[in-house]
Amino acid sequence: MTGSPAADKDGLARRVRRWGALYQAEATLRSMRAYGGVILFSSTFQPIVYILAMGLGLGVLIGAETDFSAYGADSYLMYIAPAILASTVAMTAGIEFTFPVMEGFKWRRKYYGAQATALSPQQIALGHILGVCCRFAVHALIFIGVLFAFGVLASPLAVLMVFSAVLGGLAMGLPIMAYISTLRDEKGHAALIQRFVIMPLFLFSGTFYPLTNLPGFLQIVGWISPIWHANELGRVLAFGQPSPPWMIAVHLGYLAGVAFLAWLVVRRVFIRRLGYEEWPGRVPGLKSDLRRQAKQDAKDADEARAEAGRVAGAQMTGAAPRANAPATGSGVGAGLPPVTFRTGVASSYYSGNIRAVFARGLAAIRNNRGVIFLSGFLEPVLFLTSFGLGVSPMISGIEAEQAGLAGQDTISYAAFIAPALLAVSAMNGAVFDSTWNVFFKLKITKLYQTMMSTSLGPVDVAVGEICLALFRGGIYALGFLGVLLGAGLVGPASAVLMWFTALFIALGFACIGMAATSFMKRFQQMDWMMMVLIPMFLFSATLFPIDVYPAGVQWVIQALPLWHGVELMRDIAFWQFSGLTLVHLGYYLAMIVAGGALAAYRMKRLFLR
Repeated sequence: MTGSPAADKDGLARRVRRWGALYQAEATLRSMRAYGGVILFSSTFQPIVYILAMGLGLGVLIGAETDFSAYGADSYLMYIAPAILASTVAMTAGIEFTFPVMEGFKWRRKYYGAQATALSPQQIALGHILGVCCRFAVHALIFIGVLFAFGVLASPLAVLMVFSAVLGGLAMGLPIMAYISTLRDEKGHAALIQRFVIMPLFLFSGTFYPLTNLPGFLQIVGWISPIWHANELGRVLAFGQPSPPWMIAVHLGYLAGVAFLAWLVVRRVFIRRLGYEEWPGRVPGLKSDLRRQAKQDAKDADEARAEAGRVAGAQMTGAAPRANAPATGSGVGAGLPPVTFRTGVASSYYSGNIRAVFARGLAAIRNNRGVIFLSGFLEPVLFLTSFGLGVSPMISGIEAEQAGLAGQDTISYAAFIAPALLAVSAMNGAVFDSTWNVFFKLKITKLYQTMMSTSLGPVDVAVGEICLALFRGGIYALGFLGVLLGAGLVGPASAVLMWFTALFIALGFACIGMAATSFMKRFQQMDWMMMVLIPMFLFSATLFPIDVYPAGVQWVIQALPLWHGVELMRDIAFWQFSGLTLVHLGYYLAMIVAGGALAAYRMKRLFLR
């Protein structure tokens, strides 16, 4: 076909060499169409949620005692709005530069399909970055439009926050992309990056309070965080926060410098991996696997030498060699325990071997077990430290009546949020374990499909995974309660009861989370989870009393599951029990029954057709 564009091979190659990065960016954007609704909805939903929760909720407490005119802002809401924009873009960067990169190299190997064309490795990398920048820009434009509609932005230069937010997202995301690109496999690294890098930088970057509220050693975290520099640039553009020109240059230079240096590393890694001879790259856990294999080989060698010595001794004395284990039969399978199968109406649902699923889950995380457990414990501690030190100077205390307590005048802000953060930790640990981890095994590695080909049933898989989530959640809660005990925020008796309650809360969210994950087909759909978790965290009386809202709004908040968990934890922490405590317990009991039944049913529908 002479009229086909593909007929002119040389011309096509020239266009690819010139515009190859744009072609790859187009492919990246086309892949985003599958979850374009999530992008548009979250870009509109997030600013509204943060305005209503932080600006009009926490702002009621802070605005009554703190004046932000020294920073150029008319209200607390105006002060935090640009920072929330920069922070949400940075959090998005933590997603777009992790899982899609692993998808390109490992799971779907999309980058190797592009490599088979005339695209160069650096064009593939740059195309992915440009496509993600388009998402950042759309998110920022919608976010700014919502802020203008609420009258939060005072300067027409606020439109330029699109560029400061995108630059901050690149400074945060490109170093992550450089690291993820070196991995040959993903063993929870994205979750660790979220908890050990993105979350601490977000919490200590002066998003919800001036950075000077923190002690000097914690302010250093903000200085090195790209989020803080993007926050400060956004405030200068949004309402003219007083800042010397040299400081503005520092913010711009830092963000641009970090993004440029990270791009050089990304470019080098892509060239090494997508060149003519693929670079082996890092193998996560390889050193520990080699050490474990070496110990096993040494143990096997010692046993072989011991067995050889026993045989030689038996030959010298004329005695029959003693076997290590008595034989119970002859032929293949002699000495093995008999295999039994369940029969009956529900035999295809449950094989009575939940322990195998649970043990497999523990074995899978043995290489980085300590790091995973530390990460789950660290998150609520970071929240308590950030808000306890950063927000407390702007709030004298919480009135006991507002917190639903009797017999007290006021309580400290740290004592108010500590039980709530334990409930949040239980929710987050259970949800992330029952969504991201379950989705990875369900859709990426197809592990559940392999399990279902054995004697295991859907109930075994569902309950085993839920028990694994509870085990990890129990470790997380135990560490956080130790911190609360050390700080004197809870008593020993309350801590013990709160630990069991945290497991109960985690069980409810784990059942619902696994059931919801069974309906998802792409990992980008996990963004819908964030659209549920963020409002629950912000509105469930976690960071401020519920009575700051009108009665109608309070009824909606009281229907959220996290609110029941927060109130249940506060009842235990302050020993204020009532009939409503039984309502909280009944709410989670209903979640456990409904979520567990639906999860088992969905597993059967997916694998036992």
